[in-house]
Amino acid sequence: MSKSEWRKKLTGISVSLPTFNNNSYELELNKTKKHISWLIQQGLNAENSVFFIAGGLGEGYFLDDYEWEAMANALVEAAEGRIPTGIGVFELSARTAAKKAAYATKLGMDFIQCAPPRYMQPTEDEIYEHYKYINDHSEIGIMAYNTPWRMPGGYNFSAKLIERFMDIENFVALKWSTTSVQHYMNMIRLFSKDINFISNGSVMSIGYKLGATGFTDFLVNVAPRLSLHKFQLIKENRYEEFDELELKLNIDPPLRYAKTEDLVVGGMGEGPGARLRLESLGMNTGPHFPSQVAFTEEYISAYKQTVKDSGIAEWVDWEDKNFNQ
Repeated sequence: MSKSEWRKKLTGISVSLPTFNNNSYELELNKTKKHISWLIQQGLNAENSVFFIAGGLGEGYFLDDYEWEAMANALVEAAEGRIPTGIGVFELSARTAAKKAAYATKLGMDFIQCAPPRYMQPTEDEIYEHYKYINDHSEIGIMAYNTPWRMPGGYNFSAKLIERFMDIENFVALKWSTTSVQHYMNMIRLFSKDINFISNGSVMSIGYKLGATGFTDFLVNVAPRLSLHKFQLIKENRYEEFDELELKLNIDPPLRYAKTEDLVVGGMGEGPGARLRLESLGMNTGPHFPSQVAFTEEYISAYKQTVKDSGIAEWVDWEDKNFNQ
């Protein structure tokens, strides 16, 4: 597939799927498949969405190789070619990352969401070589993930590094979380003609105004009607309405209720926060993987109060009884 073909597929809502597991941390793949089928029934399709599994929200970095492959298989089987698919890759080793990319390619997936190597404090040359090696040993669209809060020193991809990414044949997109909105704006202005930008977090409308092609929204897992409405507002350039809706329904974090010391930033993974968000909206995914630290009862109570006050419940269509259908 050509870069332009991959880019056409990577637009709209970037759906980060959760991981369902029981109290013994065993995967509940049947629930995963039913959830995916339900989302497609609600109107998510190849024109408005891409499904990613085993990403940050799905705690993909805590899955062993067997579990990771099982999750990939579940997504492909449930999607049945109806929607573009991708999977998270979080590896220090470029060889291991390339093997996972090759496996995803063999299954017919379209993308990997690939985080840069961490722990060893890589240089920009080493980050480039990480993605170049994966590209040279697989045939799948590569979306790199800019995650400054997970990188040493809060590192953001620089313009110099992104310019080098342009030479990597299958490098098609950047998913962007940011500690600097200005830097993100500059990167979109410089490179959005050559690669796709997927906005993550609180920079969605800004990204679209400047040339981004997609956004992430964990709420889509329980409130696809809301996410589709947001995407429609974006397509019609109704950015002010979009921002007003985002502000009204903002449920993360519960700044009005929790104590400062209870607001957890960083940590080993996104599991506790992701699962709490979904549980507060009616979706039980099971306990987060060890050894992430659970939130305090005060924080959980504050979060649930935030959800209640936001009015977001009117958009939620998911019910766990869907697992029984």
